Amino acid sequence: MGHSRVPPRSRLRVRKIATLAALSDLRSGAYRTALVVGVELEKTVPGDIAAQHLGAAAWTDHEGAEATFMWPYMFDRLAAEYDRRYGIDDAHLRAIAQLNFANARRNPNAQTRDWTVPDPLSADDANPPIEGRLRRFDCSQMTDGGAGIVLVTDEYLRGHPDKQPIGRIDGWGHRTVGLGLQQKLDRAANDPHVLPHVRAAVRDAFDRAHITLDDVDGFEVHDCFTPSEYLAIDHIGLTGPGESWKAIENNEIELGGRLPINPSGGLIGGGHPVGASGVRMLVDAAKQVSGKAGDYQVEGAKTFGTLNFGGSTTTTVSFIVSGV
Repeated sequence: MGHSRVPPRSRLRVRKIATLAALSDLRSGAYRTALVVGVELEKTVPGDIAAQHLGAAAWTDHEGAEATFMWPYMFDRLAAEYDRRYGIDDAHLRAIAQLNFANARRNPNAQTRDWTVPDPLSADDANPPIEGRLRRFDCSQMTDGGAGIVLVTDEYLRGHPDKQPIGRIDGWGHRTVGLGLQQKLDRAANDPHVLPHVRAAVRDAFDRAHITLDDVDGFEVHDCFTPSEYLAIDHIGLTGPGESWKAIENNEIELGGRLPINPSGGLIGGGHPVGASGVRMLVDAAKQVSGKAGDYQVEGAKTFGTLNFGGSTTTTVSFIVSGV
């Protein structure tokens, strides 16, 4: 990414927790510039071993003891909670995956850009079960990758008039809650949103940016598995709670739709280098608002959102990025 800025009016620039830490340093006046880098190496070991390594981030020995693959198992449980509360059609999860693979074909950096993916996706030998209702193409990719962003203050820009930022962070929201997924679901039993702290993080980002969803031109969200994007749709506020399927059926999340989601291909199509995914979302948001996203550009995009999770949404961060 290039540069961007953030309130209060000594605005700054854009990652997930590392980005928040950098923003705090810049806002304190201790620094005028910061480099945030995310890097992940996963493919140095076989996929099943990499999955075991990633599973260490769960609440080990408390949840998922019966899981073969921890994170598909956990997000299958999230889908099961939607099913229990509102009903869920697996076809809508397949549609999310299909769209993200299609978007990835437009992105020269996407891991699956040259893959041959069945169209339509179905529950067959080409798309075998992984955990519960989740199948191969419901899952993001084991990925090596990295991304970096430079954050600078307005003071820095005043001293370097030749430097032109390509984006500005106008708002951010952050929530950290317990590791256990079931604990989170139990606490939210009487809330219409399945994970209300995710909704709160997005609303904080909107409030700090002084905007509503109607002002946003698109979102990059954390589709580690299709149920996590399903969660993102209604927690962003595009639909009412439990009604994400409406936005999917009405083509609202496609390029050219009401609110394109993951035009880059997301984690499913683009790849999921875990330690770099939050930074990468911000890079793509900045590309969108500066008109530099190429074939996956959202036409006329001026404001873009990101929604990034850690674990079973244990840490959730949302940013609003706008053009300059």
